[in-house]
Amino acid sequence: MENIEIDGFDRGIIRPRDGSSKYPKSKIEQLPYDIHLSIFNALQVEDTVSLAITCWVMWDAIKNILPTAMEAVVFPLAAQHRIICVGDYVLKDDYPPGMLTEEELVEVSEAGDLYLWTHRFEYWNKDNGIFPPAAMVPWSPDWCIFQEIVEKNLPQVLVIRNLSKKEYIRESGITAEPDLEEMGITQAILSRICWSHDPSSSMAYQGDIHRGTWAGDRIDIMCENRHNAVLMAESKDPSKAPWKDVTEACVQMLLDIWSA
Repeated sequence: MENIEIDGFDRGIIRPRDGSSKYPKSKIEQLPYDIHLSIFNALQVEDTVSLAITCWVMWDAIKNILPTAMEAVVFPLAAQHRIICVGDYVLKDDYPPGMLTEEELVEVSEAGDLYLWTHRFEYWNKDNGIFPPAAMVPWSPDWCIFQEIVEKNLPQVLVIRNLSKKEYIRESGITAEPDLEEMGITQAILSRICWSHDPSSSMAYQGDIHRGTWAGDRIDIMCENRHNAVLMAESKDPSKAPWKDVTEACVQMLLDIWSA
């Protein structure tokens, strides 16, 4: 093992220190980089990561495109859906303003005794949408490397965007606050999407968390650098309404909740 190293950046991909190998490169390894990219772009992300595990030549060709490829898979999972956390005591016909379209309001009124709580989803799926191939044995070396590659290459600095109100919250603004640095975006989202008639929440906090300002709005998540590019592009288009950064207000609310 003297001439073998594990590059820290390369997440466990073993390579010869001098870049050599006692085995000649295969035909696919000898292909030009642009051909490699064409192949990778035709694969699912899971297959791309699996190919990266096979040898360091494939990893070198793949590693720079992984974050973008994973972003394309993960973020559409919840993109632009109307999100709301419904409390036990929500009243009939009590909906966040603007959540339902005129057609939906008619449909609900004709449905009779219908509450938001009636059609709730009881479980939240926290999976990121990228899973090891079924043939990969759980907890095997390849399985562990696969999981680590996915974890380390998922986009890390995010922005929550309210598409209905054109407001956004920067994760970097939340984690920069010492008392909130371990919380991230999940607490920020939950603090704004709760909806109930009854203010009881089993918390010392006395604010109106039960009437969330984002409840029922369309929300998506985006990398901060891509979001900044969107802001730049839309700032040049007078037909586009401006975005509002509400990170500071969100941070203050979270501090109030956790200090109560």
